This record gives sequence, C-alpha cells and structure tokens, in this order.
Amino acid sequence: MSTRFICPVLAALAIAIVGCEQVTSRKQVAQAEKKVTKAEQDVQTAQANANEKVAAQQDKVEQARREAMKPVIEDTANDQNKPQAGLNTKVQKEEQKLDQAKADANAKVQKEQADVQEAKQDLQETQAKFKQTQDRDAFVKQVDQQLTAVDQKIDQLKKDKDNAKNDTAKQQVQTKIDKLGAQRDRVKDAQNDMKKADVMKWQDHQKHVQTQLAELDRLMKE
Repeated sequence: MSTRFICPVLAALAIAIVGCEQVTSRKQVAQAEKKVTKAEQDVQTAQANANEKVAAQQDKVEQARREAMKPVIEDTANDQNKPQAGLNTKVQKEEQKLDQAKADANAKVQKEQADVQEAKQDLQETQAKFKQTQDRDAFVKQVDQQLTAVDQKIDQLKKDKDNAKNDTAKQQVQTKIDKLGAQRDRVKDAQNDMKKADVMKWQDHQKHVQTQLAELDRLMKE
C-alpha cells in the first residue's frame, strides 16, 4: 500500500512554495514484495504450528479414550471401583479442547492468509504507483529538455538585443524575450502542479502542460 510521500517538516516553508513531489521508488516496490514473501512464510509457519498443536491435543484425546476403555480395576486403598463416569468426562473435556485447538488453528491461519492478501494488494498498488511515477518522470524529462531549449533561445535573444543597431530593434527583441520568458514560467508552473498532484492522477494535469507547451513552441517559431 498510504504514507509514502511525507515531506520533511523542516522544509515546510519550501513546501508551501513548490509542494511535495509524489514519488514511488523501485525500493518501495521491493519492500512490498518482501512483505508478501514474509506474509506467505507466516502462513506456512502458522499452519505448521497449528498442525503441531492439534496433533498434540489429538494424542491427549486418544490417551483419554484408552484410559476410559480399560477394565475397571479394584481400588484396594479405598476398596471401591474407580468411577467410569469420571473417565468419560475426561474424554469429553479433551475432545472439547481438541475442537477449540482446531478452531484456534483455523483462525490463526485465516488471519495470516488475510495478511497475505493485504500484502499482495499493497504490492499491486505500489507497482501501479511506481509505473505512473516512471511515466510521469519521463514526461517531466521531456518538458525539461524543451525548457532548456527555450532558455538557450532566450540567451541568444539577449545577445541579439545587445547587438541591435537601434532602440526600436532592441525593443522588438526584448518583447520576444518577455513573451518567451512569461510563457516559459507558465509551463513551469503547470509542470510543478502536475508533479505535486497524486501520482495516480498526474495525467489529469498533463493536458494543461501540453497546452502551455504548444503555445511556447509557437512563440519559439515566431
């Protein structure tokens, strides 16, 4: 499985500005896989312990039954027969304990099996988030590459401005710089909003980034 995206407390001020990027790593997937393995091992251990306890109690039942089936022997000390009813009562008690042992064993195994299912579900969710993280980060990388190209274009325009022959030409170049810079900031803001969103919903924000990128690309070509 929530919990994996905690921003450092000491960075609260920075978080208020840029937010906390939602990330699920390969390490987290590996940890979730280990939990599944551990849960499955716990089922096997619980089953083995249950079998051992039930078998031990079954032995006690059999022992009590054998005692109950033995011929009644005269008790010379008290000069009276050992009550058969007492032996039968012991058998019943041991059988009840056996039933309880089986019930407890089943409950324990079922609990461990439920833990396995929970661990598997958490693994599936973690794997899905990891996949979405990879896809989002690949898109972010593409956006960053385009923004780098824009920065290079702005740097070139600044040089062109310095080399312009008159104020009118300088102003025309500055206008281009201002438009590109403003649109670049819009793209970056949209990208940051996308990165701060729930990683499973990042694609809901992707279209807005693409729209801003398209406008940026149009300005680049002017």
